[in-house]
Amino acid sequence: MPDDDAVRLQAALTRLLRWATRPGSIEDRAGPAAAGLTPTDLWLLDGVTRYGPVRSSDLAAWQGVDRSTITVQLRRLEERGLVVRTPDPADGRVVLLTVSTTGQELREAVDGHGAQVVDGLAAGWRAADRARLAELFDRFTAGMDTEPPRH
Repeated sequence: MPDDDAVRLQAALTRLLRWATRPGSIEDRAGPAAAGLTPTDLWLLDGVTRYGPVRSSDLAAWQGVDRSTITVQLRRLEERGLVVRTPDPADGRVVLLTVSTTGQELREAVDGHGAQVVDGLAAGWRAADRARLAELFDRFTAGMDTEPPRH
C-alpha cells in the first residue's frame, strides 16, 4: 500500500497532467508560436533539439511508439520547417534529423513563454521554496525521460 506522500504526489501529477492536456493548454503554456502544434509535436521537437542529430527509429523507441507513427509526426514538423533530414555521414542509407533554425527559434520562444507562465503560477512563493521545488521536481522526473537509444 502506498504511503500518504505517494498518494499526494499521484494526485498532484493528475492535476498537472489535466492542466497540461486540457484544450487550449498548448497555446496557454507555450504561447502563440506553438499555435497548431500538439503536445507530441513539442515533445518531438524537444527531443530532436536535445539529442539530434538523431534517427527517427531512435525517437520512436524514446516515445514508445511504432516507427510508422513517428514518421507521420515527424513529417508534420518537417513540413513546418522545424526539423530537417540529412544523410548520416557514417551510413548514407540512414537519415538523421536535426532541428532547423526555425525550430530552434520556436523552442526558445516556447521555453521563454512557458517560463513566464510558471513564474506567474509561483509568483507568491518565496525564492527558496521555488528553488527547492525546482530541485525536487527535477530529481523526481529525472528517471522518467531517458535519452533515446543510439545505433
